[in-house]
Amino acid sequence: MIKEEVVKVLQKAAKEYGKTPGEKVFYESSNLNIYILHRLGWENYGELCDDAGIPRNKFDNTQYTKDQLHELFIGAIREKGKWPSRSFLDVKTFKDDSFPGSATFYKALGQVKNGDLPRSILKYVEDKPVFDDVVDICNKTLEEYSGEGKNTEARRADGGWVYLYKHGQYNQFKIGKTNDLLRRGREITIKLPEKCTLIHSIKTVDMSGVETYWLNRFRKTAEELNGEWFKLSRDDIREFRGWKRIS
Repeated sequence: MIKEEVVKVLQKAAKEYGKTPGEKVFYESSNLNIYILHRLGWENYGELCDDAGIPRNKFDNTQYTKDQLHELFIGAIREKGKWPSRSFLDVKTFKDDSFPGSATFYKALGQVKNGDLPRSILKYVEDKPVFDDVVDICNKTLEEYSGEGKNTEARRADGGWVYLYKHGQYNQFKIGKTNDLLRRGREITIKLPEKCTLIHSIKTVDMSGVETYWLNRFRKTAEELNGEWFKLSRDDIREFRGWKRIS
């Protein structure tokens, strides 16, 4: 692909979105990446935007005040119904470039492991009504990160994988979660006529959240065969393989 072709791809994407697409969104929709841009002479995505004649994204996580970050994090708590994991926040950012990355919350409001972030949320809502649910979740999180809670969190930190297995030579792919990839592969193969091959795995401490994201993602775009089995295109597989680790 030459520079002119990449410029046209971005211009087309901007026209379809009605605005300059976020960098992550552009890479996912075009199957391009920053390394291809480098090979073609662009140091970053902004330079590509300049050559395409479209405005650079002005979004900057630092534009948020602490109060705005508190409100956004409270929204994530209520959406999840419990304390949102880092991977949950990062998935939201992946789907919506205007949502701050998890690091923005931790940098501005404090870390979870030392209790600063839940205490910051509690202080923000202390004089406000109708936040009983948020208060309960913050208090439970503080308890979890003290005493036995630290041991519980240490066990959770090991996490597991969300996997993509292929059945033999068929266009049949299974998505699921496991703490043991090899054992899971053997379990799947026992029930099938051909051996299953591991295509890719995503290391994560939030197996359920990441698995749910990909199941929903492929139910919208791919042919569902049976439960967690799908017929996938090369673009589908390439997109899944783009995720390496969600911590």
